[in-house]
Amino acid sequence: MAGGLAVVAPAAAAAAGPSGPALVSPRAGADRSVPVRGLPHATNIISKGAGTTRAVGRALSNQALAANLAITKAATPETVLAGEEITYAISVTNSGDTRARDVVVTDTLPAGVDFLASSIPCDESPGTLTCRLGTLGAPQTVQFVVQVRVDANFTGLELVNLASVTSPDDDSSSSATTTTRVATAADLSLTKVCKPDEPAPAGAEGYCDIYVDNLGPSDAQNVTLTDVLTSAAPFRVSRVRVSPGTCAAIPTEPTRDFTLNCTLGTIAAGTRGVVRVVVTAGDVTQINDTATVRSTTADPDKGNNKATGRVDFLGSADLSLVKTGDTTVDAGGTLTYTISVTNNGPSTARDVVVRDTMPAGVAFVSVTPEVGTCTHGQPDGGRLECGLGNLASDPNATTTIEVVGRVAVDLVPGTRLFNDAIVSSATADPDNDDVRASVPTDVTASADLSVTKVDSPDPVTAGEQLKYTIVAANAGPSNAENVVLTDTLPAGTTFVESSGDAVCTAEEPGEVVCTLGTLAVGPEGRTVKLTVAVGADVPDGTTLSNSVTVSSTTPDPFDTNNTATAETTVATSADLAIEAAATQTWQEQNAVTSGDKKDKDKGTIVLLTLTVRNLGPSDAQNITVLDTLPLRPDKVGVESLPSACTYDSGQDHVVTCTAESLAAGGTLEFAIKLRIRAEGELTNTATVASTTEDPNPDNNTSTIRFFVWKKKN
Repeated sequence: MAGGLAVVAPAAAAAAGPSGPALVSPRAGADRSVPVRGLPHATNIISKGAGTTRAVGRALSNQALAANLAITKAATPETVLAGEEITYAISVTNSGDTRARDVVVTDTLPAGVDFLASSIPCDESPGTLTCRLGTLGAPQTVQFVVQVRVDANFTGLELVNLASVTSPDDDSSSSATTTTRVATAADLSLTKVCKPDEPAPAGAEGYCDIYVDNLGPSDAQNVTLTDVLTSAAPFRVSRVRVSPGTCAAIPTEPTRDFTLNCTLGTIAAGTRGVVRVVVTAGDVTQINDTATVRSTTADPDKGNNKATGRVDFLGSADLSLVKTGDTTVDAGGTLTYTISVTNNGPSTARDVVVRDTMPAGVAFVSVTPEVGTCTHGQPDGGRLECGLGNLASDPNATTTIEVVGRVAVDLVPGTRLFNDAIVSSATADPDNDDVRASVPTDVTASADLSVTKVDSPDPVTAGEQLKYTIVAANAGPSNAENVVLTDTLPAGTTFVESSGDAVCTAEEPGEVVCTLGTLAVGPEGRTVKLTVAVGADVPDGTTLSNSVTVSSTTPDPFDTNNTATAETTVATSADLAIEAAATQTWQEQNAVTSGDKKDKDKGTIVLLTLTVRNLGPSDAQNITVLDTLPLRPDKVGVESLPSACTYDSGQDHVVTCTAESLAAGGTLEFAIKLRIRAEGELTNTATVASTTEDPNPDNNTSTIRFFVWKKKN
């Protein structure tokens, strides 16, 4: 083994197994394929080890069966950092024609690693693992893993691992070698603690402890520390203490600028080096201390290689911060916080900064400081920073900052918002317990729903359709959940259909329910259109009053605008049409005793049928049919009438028929039997009228001409 690498050569010879003599290799790396004479037709080529091949020929009838073991090995990762783990995946295969008993894998671990675990039980002796697999069938493959950790102080470039497999049923062993590259990395982290926390009196001592932590995974080599101390006034470095390592000499005279160089040597992974720098000053001053650490070992994170600190003398400002805010807020509403900062002294607090973190779900609206200026982060201004300048010591003087945010409209009610604020200063604060404040606010929900309703047409004709346009809007501040429109239809109407931004159903007679789901804040709202049919029998002048109510599971602070009513006047219109028809019949001419020739003829019977149809759309009320009979009453007489008709035999010679109403689409029929004592063409005119408006008077009159003649014997 050289340079920490283990190199294993193949075995020079293999011991004889139970199934035949040993196969001997003349030298390492030589071809180990040996033909078995006499059976050239049954030859198996078996690869054993690295680049070694043997040919075995056997007669199927007289040769014993043999196992053929092979091993492969793979390492993850290909390049490992010193101090981290390697996983070896080992696969053992018996490709022979019989089982392999007492199979043993021997894994020779390279120097510089420690065994951690294996997926099957393995015996460990220094540097070697013995893993017993038992019996492998033919064919059969067994896989397992071995995990090791590279020493954190390993300095080699690679690790070579050799594993081999043996069995008394296989006359030669198989081996596999893997090589893993090794690199080093040490994450050095620098922190600094400077004391005292409160200003020290002039002439007293303060110090900064510098902690150099090696977070690994490898040891850090050749670690050096540079510590730069600066001040506006003279100061003195009293002494330096380091462990481990050494530091350069310190100045004997006061200075305003000093750089301390320390050599810390090797810092093992997971350990720490400490340097303490003790300083003093004879006057009021602030000593700023910036330390930087370096190493010849690669550092994956240089962001933590620098630390700053400060020791103040005679300066002390006890800042306190008080924060107030709303205890509850509606989702979508505004939230106002008031931050009060007081300097309780004894010194002036210099470069005072207030930082405020808006809660998640709250967007920045505005910030108003009483003194100084503020900036806010983007895009939503979640982090505020206000520079208040220098605050003089005065326990009775307080400066304030007002912060306004807007809560997201979809924030779940019941959420608790925490707003944190902290004040800091370039002047040391002897009491940090009162520089931070947090205000909890519980989120509620409130949605001011409103609804409007417009009818069309108005007035509406009985028997036709009426459309309602309903708009539901949410003035906020929160989104409204589970919004429902409930529309109570007026008597005399029936639901036809709906359209728009909702699903509507007729839940029960006279009520339509529309589900809108979540209604976001905004003036546009959601529009739903309902179509109803106005009954044809609704009286003229009726007022249809339709009300719709919007509701939600979200509380509504103003419910006075949750209902809208549309009143529609009903007009009626019935298109009446009349049609007259005449049918002639004959009667026997019976003789009479009268000397008047006219009395000898009873006349001809004509059936006059008057048909009235209501073409709608409304029912017709108070219908009157007038039929002016032809000729004179002595020529045309009324033989019989329906009960709804009367006959005026006077000068008007008119039959009048009436009906209280006629439904839209309905028909009335009046059959009038006439006795006519004349011959020739006659003209009959019938008219129909109603107290309901008729849009088409052209079909309200029917005039017919018909012939009457006597039957000849």
